[in-house]
Amino acid sequence: MSKNRARDRAAKAEMERTGARRARAVRSVDTTGQPSEYPVRLVDAHGEGWYLNSGETNAYGTRNLHWSKSRTYEEIVEQAGPVRHIDVPADGDLPSIRQALVEAGPTALGTLIRALYSAAGAADEATGRPQDLVAGRPASTESVIVLQMTLDVGPRVPETSMDPAALKVIAPILTRWVTGETVVEVAENLAFALGELVDELGWYGITDQWTRRNAAPYASWATGHSTNPVGAMRARAAADLLDPAVETVDSTAFLLSASIPSEPDPGLVDDSTMEQLFGALVARALHTLERDGTQYPARADVFVQPPSATARPADAPPGWHNVDALVVVAARRPWEAGGDEDQHVITDAFRAARDALNRHWPGLPEEHQHAALSVDTLAALRGKFTAEGAREVYGDLVVSAVYHTHTIGSDPELMPPTGEMP
Repeated sequence: MSKNRARDRAAKAEMERTGARRARAVRSVDTTGQPSEYPVRLVDAHGEGWYLNSGETNAYGTRNLHWSKSRTYEEIVEQAGPVRHIDVPADGDLPSIRQALVEAGPTALGTLIRALYSAAGAADEATGRPQDLVAGRPASTESVIVLQMTLDVGPRVPETSMDPAALKVIAPILTRWVTGETVVEVAENLAFALGELVDELGWYGITDQWTRRNAAPYASWATGHSTNPVGAMRARAAADLLDPAVETVDSTAFLLSASIPSEPDPGLVDDSTMEQLFGALVARALHTLERDGTQYPARADVFVQPPSATARPADAPPGWHNVDALVVVAARRPWEAGGDEDQHVITDAFRAARDALNRHWPGLPEEHQHAALSVDTLAALRGKFTAEGAREVYGDLVVSAVYHTHTIGSDPELMPPTGEMP
């Protein structure tokens, strides 16, 4: 057991003995063994971690403060309060997490990563800092890996790689750890729990094929406290060699910003509008996509947006005007074979749409060429950094559309979207 965990458990026992509230708990243990009325470690309102200097009773240091300088508890509260003390998991937290992961089986790690992403989103909502997910020890190796893994893999975990029942148990616990009155170290506590699971179930017992491929760069954290890390490493290497890429139908979405002629097209019939012709051209162009000389079938749903209230004549060249559309692209692809497959499909679809528009309406100046933006990026530009925020932006674009069309004659297995964000 590490010195930190031993100290935290001793502190918890003292809190239970005295009946002190967790938020105001007085820890009588420090790294020197000398009693102190101040907490050994704390987090300020900026997410910065502070530690009680060895041999001192009220002198705190931090990684952003020169080693020769310190702050008192009162100074930290005054300059960067309120502060939260570092706590240990509540009774039952780790057993509940462990049982939920056991029941999740091969989707255990995928479920845990998704729960971490949910907790990071909750931290972002509470403080504006998703990195508060690891506020307890942000500079530790385990915390660095967990934060990178959460922000990289978390948004991409497919439904098939997570267990809803386990997620419902784990996510609220992790959210409480990072947004509660006290802070619980996420990375270290979960690493110990995962080490026991790897010993009991094996690497294959807590990962499915998608997770093995996409979480491989972060597997050292998941297996770091296993008693058989070499066996886990060999299993991960075998997964990379033996797990074939499986093609599945999935979809992704992006905002297409284009310029179209202001004058009506000679090919318009009846009461058709230029925006409707624009949507039809895009949908038709995405029937078949191409990458590196290889074609693959696709289907597009195009949601043409109303004119922007902030649009200016100078935004488009003379004789043209801007139009935006949410484009949802479905395709049969090995989505789990790489973390950037969503962006690759967006790139393929955008090129096909751009080329089709330029062929039908030539002459658009280079500086006003069409552009694409993923929904995740669009949501971030609007100040929404969580998966829930991206889904909200996606839903708003679907609802606000003035015209919707889709690819005619596409592969029938490429089902239309359900209205939920891909």
